Amino acid sequence: MVSVRVDIVSKEMIKPSSPTPDHLRSYQLSFLDQISPPLFVPFVMFYDKEKDSTNNYNDVVEISTKLKTAMSHVLTQFYPLAGRLSEATASVDCNDMGIPFFEAKVSCQLSEFLAQNPILPIELNKFIPFKPDYEEVSHLPLGIQLNIFKCGSIAIGSCISHKFVDGISYFMFLNRWTAIARGDQDQQLRFEAASLFPPMNLSQYNSKTGFVNKNSMSFTSKRFVFKASSIKDLKQRYVVDNKSVSRVEALSAFIWNRFVAVDDLSKKTNNYVMSYPMNLRNRFDPPLLDCSFGNIFRLVMFDVDVSEDNECEIFIRKLREEFSHIDGKYLKMLQQQEGMVKHLDFIKKMTNEKTLFSFSSWCRFPLYESDFGWGKPVWVGVPPFPSNNLVVLMDSKSGDGGIEAFINLDKNVMDKLESDEEFLAFVSV
Repeated sequence: MVSVRVDIVSKEMIKPSSPTPDHLRSYQLSFLDQISPPLFVPFVMFYDKEKDSTNNYNDVVEISTKLKTAMSHVLTQFYPLAGRLSEATASVDCNDMGIPFFEAKVSCQLSEFLAQNPILPIELNKFIPFKPDYEEVSHLPLGIQLNIFKCGSIAIGSCISHKFVDGISYFMFLNRWTAIARGDQDQQLRFEAASLFPPMNLSQYNSKTGFVNKNSMSFTSKRFVFKASSIKDLKQRYVVDNKSVSRVEALSAFIWNRFVAVDDLSKKTNNYVMSYPMNLRNRFDPPLLDCSFGNIFRLVMFDVDVSEDNECEIFIRKLREEFSHIDGKYLKMLQQQEGMVKHLDFIKKMTNEKTLFSFSSWCRFPLYESDFGWGKPVWVGVPPFPSNNLVVLMDSKSGDGGIEAFINLDKNVMDKLESDEEFLAFVSV
């Protein structure tokens, strides 16, 4: 395995190109922002200089300048990201203080790094500006790190606060940043989360509980690649209520099934609850526009009985049932204080009494569409979240239906999973 050293060579605060108007100086968090886990969502995109077919890949100074200039302009539109968070007041001071932009030198070639088999997710921490659970910078909404390999290829690492955004909002921001870098026109943007879900007094609620594990030494993170052919085979395994299953349903059920098979504790306690984030924009009546910014999602949670023989089918059926309950009528209830309190009590009950096993699907997100003007990424990766029993699913670069799974588990459980013959039969890496 190649030794990868990443050294920070510069840091600069990038501020909005235009000042935020006085009437926008305070950005109110929504109820869904408030209950979102206090962590950063990390993401790294790798760009290969040798595969640039646009002839726009010039020296790194020009690349850095383009990224910073475009960031300055995009922060004018996404003005809360240039401010500072105050959880005590459930608001953002939109003071235009800006975001940290780091530049770093990487000790190896990009080809050497990508040739590693496997690529360990923990190695990706070197390419992001701060760790996902780094409390000293929790007031910052966003940080960027430009990493320059010896060959001149680059990796762009970002950390964005989950207190501000969900997955759709993050890629909304990322796509706008890349569009501005290419000189494309602006698109629509709406800040309406707080008007849809007004904030509450949550002084007695700790949004870390059940979601953030500070003891990172207790678990490990690994990446597993499932080719399209393996996903197809898994889909054919499961038919629920005479209906075919999706790629994500099939792989999620399979990973849960193999976890139960190798985890002795789950067999003894049956004390796990599933967690799956659900986009709410298209559940409103009428649906919200995709340009609605903020945490407009809800965690779907449900119990799974590991003692039942057909646990995979039950897993998929319960997942579908819980998703089907989230409709326009439910959302009207959730927008009222009584509904918010009921939802909060439900989360407390689940996280206090049981152990979470969480899935997060990034499939169908535009992971490989971020073109700043020198081509699209050759690979993207997710550094480890500070959460145990977590599975992040992402479309493979091939775009043929394959999926990469970034999995966090206790070290001893991970060792057993990596030795499980049935699991390995479907894994390519």
